[in-house]
Amino acid sequence: MQNNNWGQLLLINLKINAMRKLVIALKSGMSLFLILASCTTEYPLTDAEEANDIYEDVISDPSGDNSGNTSDTDSTTDSPQNSEEDPDAGYVTYYGDVEPLLNQLCVACHNSSVHEDGVDISTFDLARSQVDDIIESMQEEEDDVMPPGGPVADDIIQTFVSWKYDGLREGQADSTDPGNPDGTYTYTGDIKTLIDQECIACHGATGAAAGFDISTYQKTVNQIDLIIARIDLQTGQNGVMPVAGRMAEEKIQAFIAWQSQGMPE
Repeated sequence: MQNNNWGQLLLINLKINAMRKLVIALKSGMSLFLILASCTTEYPLTDAEEANDIYEDVISDPSGDNSGNTSDTDSTTDSPQNSEEDPDAGYVTYYGDVEPLLNQLCVACHNSSVHEDGVDISTFDLARSQVDDIIESMQEEEDDVMPPGGPVADDIIQTFVSWKYDGLREGQADSTDPGNPDGTYTYTGDIKTLIDQECIACHGATGAAAGFDISTYQKTVNQIDLIIARIDLQTGQNGVMPVAGRMAEEKIQAFIAWQSQGMPE
C-alpha cells in the first residue's frame, strides 16, 4: 500500500513538473509543437522504485533531458533536395519538338497573316486545338497531302501522334540566342537552323517558290544580300520574308553578323 501511495505521489509531482515546463515554454516563445510534446510526455511507471528514479532525474535536470546520455547529439537531419528535373523530360512537347516541324513545314502558309483554307497553326494553342487535322492532313492521298511538297517522313508524323498521346505538352520555349559565346556564327551551327525554321518550307530544293532555293550553304551565300533585304522588311510590307511576318530581331541580326564575318561554313 505504501508503494502504491508513493507511486501516486510521484505521478502527481510529475504532472506538476510538466505544467511548470509548459509555463516556461510559454514564456520562452517555444513553438506549439514543443509545448504539446511537453504536455503529453509519458513516463512509464512499473513500480515505486523506478518512479522514484525518474522523479530524481526530473528534479536534477530541469531541461527535461533525463535520458542519461550526456554526449552531444547531432540534430541535423537530411532533408529531401528540391527536384529540378524537367517535368517534360521523356515527353514530346510543342516547343521542343512540334514547333520546329510546324515552322519548317506548315506555318509559312498557315499563320495569322496568311491562313490558307482558313487554317492558322502558328501558336501552341492553335496547333493543340487542331492536332487531329494536322495528323490527318499529313496522311492524305497525294493530291491533298500536307505539306504540298509531298508526304513527310513517318517519324515526323509519329512526332505529332506522340505529342497528342503525351498530353499535348507545351514545354519550355528556347530562349537561347543563336551564335557562339564569342559572337561568331557559322552556317552549319546557326544559319542553316534558322533557314530550316523560317524559310525552307517554301524555298527548298523541291519547292523553290519564285525560283528562290536556299537549301545549301553555297546557295545561301550566293543570295545572302537578297535574304537580308527581305527578312529586314517590316510585317505587312510587300515582299517581307517569311510571309507570316518579320522574324525575331535576334535571328535577323544573326544573318547580318554572319555575312559581316565572311559567312563561315
